[in-house]
Amino acid sequence: MEYTLNVSIDTGILPTLITAGYKLCIAKKVNGVYTVIWQGANVLPVNQFSWSSKYQVFGSVAFKSGALVRATTNIQNISSGQVAVLDGFGIMNPASGSSDDSGTFTVQNNYGLINVGLNSYVNGAYAPSYVSASPVVAGPTTLQPIETVMVWFDTNVTTGTMILNASSQAIEVDFTSIPTHTLLYKTPDNAPPGAGVWYLDSDQAVLPMTYDLLSNSFSIPEPEDATLALMTEFLNKSSESNGVGGVGGPRAFTVPVVAVAEFATVEVAASFKDYLLSHRPGGFASWEVSKTANTVSVTMQAAVAADEEAAVRAASDKYLEIVYDFGGPKFKELRLTVEGRPVGPIAPVVPVAPTQPGDPPLGSTLGNGNGNGGGGDCNVTAGTAIVRFQHNGAAAEFAEQMNDSTSPGTTFKATARGLAVTVKLKGKGNRDAAQKRMRQAYDAAIAAFQGIPGRPQPVYVGPIVWDQ
Repeated sequence: MEYTLNVSIDTGILPTLITAGYKLCIAKKVNGVYTVIWQGANVLPVNQFSWSSKYQVFGSVAFKSGALVRATTNIQNISSGQVAVLDGFGIMNPASGSSDDSGTFTVQNNYGLINVGLNSYVNGAYAPSYVSASPVVAGPTTLQPIETVMVWFDTNVTTGTMILNASSQAIEVDFTSIPTHTLLYKTPDNAPPGAGVWYLDSDQAVLPMTYDLLSNSFSIPEPEDATLALMTEFLNKSSESNGVGGVGGPRAFTVPVVAVAEFATVEVAASFKDYLLSHRPGGFASWEVSKTANTVSVTMQAAVAADEEAAVRAASDKYLEIVYDFGGPKFKELRLTVEGRPVGPIAPVVPVAPTQPGDPPLGSTLGNGNGNGGGGDCNVTAGTAIVRFQHNGAAAEFAEQMNDSTSPGTTFKATARGLAVTVKLKGKGNRDAAQKRMRQAYDAAIAAFQGIPGRPQPVYVGPIVWDQ
């Protein structure tokens, strides 16, 4: 899989960073720690790092903070599941064994005390990404690269520098669920480089942290008042975007959505493809249609002034309108994905045509197009909300608690997808009364989670968006 990190630096702080000799650094987590500067690049207004899961192993000089990684053996390519043997003469033999999806590989050390190093593929070349902090003894050493990176600014460093004891102005970005992320670094007016705020994926403001290698832990220094004010301003301006250089404007949140419809015959699929091509809706940044056998795929992006859920809903609703206006036979199966993640059912803004004359309209669902699977209860009110966290573990913990929550007349179904939790709510009875009960139950569940000391707090709690 390919991974991409785009990092933008606010032009107001860029000259200060460059004059002070700062470099933009990233490190890759291996065996749960960060030990080497994977890339140390000159700071530019827009910076991009792209990588894939390709690795090399070698024996290395001893770990020393601030020193450069240097291989003391030959270097060998290795894949997940394989074993490379370092023999008694200090020769690293070619990796052997079948590749698998375990995410780990092994260096069988038959040489004796030596530090083990790892190169990872980034921006078109291999670069050092890990050196064991201590020499390893004879025997197997397991290496587990993790698709999580640390980003920060540092001076007097370069690619391959072993990390110093503390790395400041850092942010940790998790790629285990989503292969692409964007970052923006901003500071208050006339502030030093160390008083900034990181903005993750346009909708999360994160205070920079300090990483300590010895304890393998992050801490958040007490921020300046101006930094907190900048962060508060960002969180309160949901209708504005924070572009490079502080350029404001309508917030265009675009998310690629892929819809795949499977039909009974190749002929119907071909007809549906032509229909999609001739009925591209307005307001879409992209609308790419393709066909394979009896399936038709469309990749679409709609720009909306809202969060990810609203972007997904906008694209999906317009697509479903076209699907149900299509005059040919209905699909056998319909699937939606967002950046590779499956999406739960999303109701269209128009009802599905009755399946039999005289039947009432049924609510749409992703599936076989034959109804909502809920018995057609017209007294059920449903809604969706998004809650975001800084770490995947906190999102998963919140989703678990929401699913365990109970409230009279209201049901929850929470699904964690990386840092975001999608909460589906349902309530029975009069729509206005049901919505009131569901809002109260949702607010109570949020408060219950936040009220436990030591729990990670959400960085964004979205409103309930009611189904049509």
